[in-house]
Amino acid sequence: LTTQKMIANARSPLQKRGRDARRDDSPLRRRPPPKQLVDRTTECPFLLRVFCKRDGHNKIEHYTPTTVPDCEELQLYTWPDCTLRELTDLVKHALSDARRPRCRLSFAVVYPDKKGQTAMKEVGLIWSTNTARNAPEAERKTLRDLRFQTGDFIDCAIHFPKINGPGGQYVGPWGQLEPPASPGAGAASPT
Repeated sequence: LTTQKMIANARSPLQKRGRDARRDDSPLRRRPPPKQLVDRTTECPFLLRVFCKRDGHNKIEHYTPTTVPDCEELQLYTWPDCTLRELTDLVKHALSDARRPRCRLSFAVVYPDKKGQTAMKEVGLIWSTNTARNAPEAERKTLRDLRFQTGDFIDCAIHFPKINGPGGQYVGPWGQLEPPASPGAGAASPT
């Protein structure tokens, strides 16, 4: 009789076995808090200062409490729910270099750490052209997800593909050689 009860208990739907089993003393899984939606018609946007540099991020030493890097600066107004894809589109709208094919934009947040020192954290690499239907996880990150606060900076590195051009030059989308220039300089290609 006892073996029959054990077999009945083992087959009981109340008891889960394998990976579905949970010990009684294990903590319950907590759901992530729901994302807070921003009503963009009523909430005021904040100023976002974006510093763009070609082929790499600015050095952390260039960010001090009194100075900022001497490179292309964009002053954008946006909301806390702005995604990195939206930020990429805003940078592409302002800088013609960011519109090139196969161009990648790497974003980093520059902020003061707990000790008061300036810190930089890379947060995502986004392709300039939106080729994927399912956006990668980095494209869906919002400024709120990155714990961005008003007064922090965004450092944007614009990366271009290097294609065996003579002398380390970049080859443009139609095969013409383009000399490296600063972002937004509107460098004309030699013809």
